[in-house]
Amino acid sequence: MKIRLTSKWRRDRGKPVALEENAVALAYIIWQIALIAAKNLHAEDFVYESDEQRIAVITEYLAFLVHVADRFAHIDMPQEARERFVTRLAREVARHLQRNQAEILGSGDYDSAFIALLNERLADYAHTAFREGRPGFECLRCLGDKVLTIMGTSQVNRWVIDQVMEIDAPSAVDHLRQAMDSLFGSAAVTLPSPSEPD
Repeated sequence: MKIRLTSKWRRDRGKPVALEENAVALAYIIWQIALIAAKNLHAEDFVYESDEQRIAVITEYLAFLVHVADRFAHIDMPQEARERFVTRLAREVARHLQRNQAEILGSGDYDSAFIALLNERLADYAHTAFREGRPGFECLRCLGDKVLTIMGTSQVNRWVIDQVMEIDAPSAVDHLRQAMDSLFGSAAVTLPSPSEPD
């Protein structure tokens, strides 16, 4: 999956980047990665039967990538900062999905539905391995199963799980890691001070 994304803050910015600003920027990048992953399935001759099906695949990728970002944040950030970062990230990803679903499917409360799905998926993914900065087989399998369920097991789509697990999801994870490294490395980041003990 070839993706070209801007993931650096301008050098002349002149002020530190707040944690929430990085979350907002990363949410847009996650949206783009998920969109490209869904388009790539079509490019590889898998068949979507409807816009709803395509959006459902994008939604699964969004939940997966928020989870992976959370795992990276667990490695990179203090707990309080991680919680703030991931909470804002999830809200911003939901906002992108809300706007795009409303344009395609008409008005609806899509962001609340996404947050509910995200909570389910985070619980599913929490029980999977994440070793050496990479999601393990079970994590990739979980995403692949979700996409296969959406796409169906027709003669054309039955191999979609292999495409997701072996090619698209690992590529999406690589792009996400690069984006996080680039965002946090391109400007001084303001992390919250640890809470004072009560």
